Amino acid sequence: MATPRRPRPPAPDPGHGLVLVRGQAQASARWLRRGLVAAAVVPLPGWTGVVLTEERARSQAPYDVGLEVLAARPTPRGSRPSIGLFVLDGRAVVTVQPRGWRADQRWLIWEPGVGVRRMPDLRVLPAALIVQVSGAARRGVSAADVGAHFREVDGIPLERLVGLLRLLGLPGEDLLRHGPLAGAATVEPSAQAVRVFDALAAGEDMEEQS
Repeated sequence: MATPRRPRPPAPDPGHGLVLVRGQAQASARWLRRGLVAAAVVPLPGWTGVVLTEERARSQAPYDVGLEVLAARPTPRGSRPSIGLFVLDGRAVVTVQPRGWRADQRWLIWEPGVGVRRMPDLRVLPAALIVQVSGAARRGVSAADVGAHFREVDGIPLERLVGLLRLLGLPGEDLLRHGPLAGAATVEPSAQAVRVFDALAAGEDMEEQS
């Protein structure tokens, strides 16, 4: 008598994170295959959305937190500008990588009860750059509007990010809230990309300890 199969446990929740990039979904899929974490690529009006399908990256700890890996990854030149929105460590995190030859990532960190926080090792993201990259100026949105949105200290990080999407007129609210639809095609990182990263990270750790 065949043993009945046990139901598979649900996959861990990858959290709330969304990267909006320019260009076609196919180009984003190639970019993700060279990365460290599995994700879905979703065509959106005027943008392509990238959302995780796994909580953990394939790389070794401590570099295996999927949302942190996606948030810190440079966007390819052909897919910039890009806008990232993440809930990390109980904070709302917004990243922007503007168009240009070099990847120049800027960060805005918002914490409940505190508001915007400055991190000395992260380049500050001005409200004006958010408006510029999103194209929201065409809708009459100003840097002052974005600044006012983040001066509020009440609420939770996810709603602060959703409010920003609505203010800017950007797509992807459902993806940020709920992730991709069930059965969405997942782009897996290549084993070679993961091996190369792990080797480089191990080498750097050894240098720091010596």
